[in-house]
Amino acid sequence: MFIISKITSGQFSKQLLKWRMIITILLLCFTFISQANEQTLEENYVDNTVDPNSPVVKNDFEWQVIMDLSVAYEQVPLKGVHQTNILQYFRPAMLIDISYKGFFLQTNQRRSVAVLGGAEFGYQLLVKDNWQIDVIAKGYMFGYDPNVLIDDSGADKDLFSGLKERENTGGVALRYSRYFDNAIFSIDFAHAHAEEDATGLIVDSFYSYLLPYRNWDIYFGGGITYYDQDLIDYYIGINPDEVTANRPLYTADSGFRAQLEVYAQYPLSASWSFNAGITQSFYNNKIKRSPLVNKNKLIQVMLGAHYVF
Repeated sequence: MFIISKITSGQFSKQLLKWRMIITILLLCFTFISQANEQTLEENYVDNTVDPNSPVVKNDFEWQVIMDLSVAYEQVPLKGVHQTNILQYFRPAMLIDISYKGFFLQTNQRRSVAVLGGAEFGYQLLVKDNWQIDVIAKGYMFGYDPNVLIDDSGADKDLFSGLKERENTGGVALRYSRYFDNAIFSIDFAHAHAEEDATGLIVDSFYSYLLPYRNWDIYFGGGITYYDQDLIDYYIGINPDEVTANRPLYTADSGFRAQLEVYAQYPLSASWSFNAGITQSFYNNKIKRSPLVNKNKLIQVMLGAHYVF
């Protein structure tokens, strides 16, 4: 006996379009890799490494380790979830940057949110005098454990009890970066994955402008991110087996997030620097239709110090 899954024509068209996007990204990756093999990174690159706002070929072995001692106030869209004790404000971390033969592991030190977020692993496909193309792997969305939110973050037990754990979402992306005078624009086209039934496209763009002022480096940034419907639904949707009297069935749509950010760095010594940042995020209003969400405007404030080894 054969078991046939019921797939509507709309669902089939959606899946077909998604896989066309993924295949297109992969084909672009292979195209750029073959071009890069024909011409070395050094041949593609104009020597302007003295300018920090220009592409830098990551060919030689270089490394840097930074101890990050930060505290942060962070809002999340989930209803009633907030920082409930002082330990949740601390964000100590070790930031490691390594590069060799075009491969790199790096953190985005032009951004406040990135300092709290994690590292990117990638490979430089093409490097020109004012733009480059990389393939990268990184985390794009944080998951959550409903039981931990109830115990440690003030979440409503009636609302979150019985929900399945949501995993982090990581992705492989093709990134285009364009360099201007004191500014960088980048855009990722990522195939993101959390679980088998939670995969989709993320398009993540950001513009960062550096304003030097005395000894300060001040970065003004803004960006827009698109999230595929399956990913948004995975995090804030309510599945049939999760329905309760306080938690009706809900299927989320695709979504957008806009961000505005100011991030500043000030050197205290040869090894120490002071860092501060504020990020305002705006999600589209549709996410508030979820029973799990009660706000779509979120703020993050970070203060900290870096020690460079």
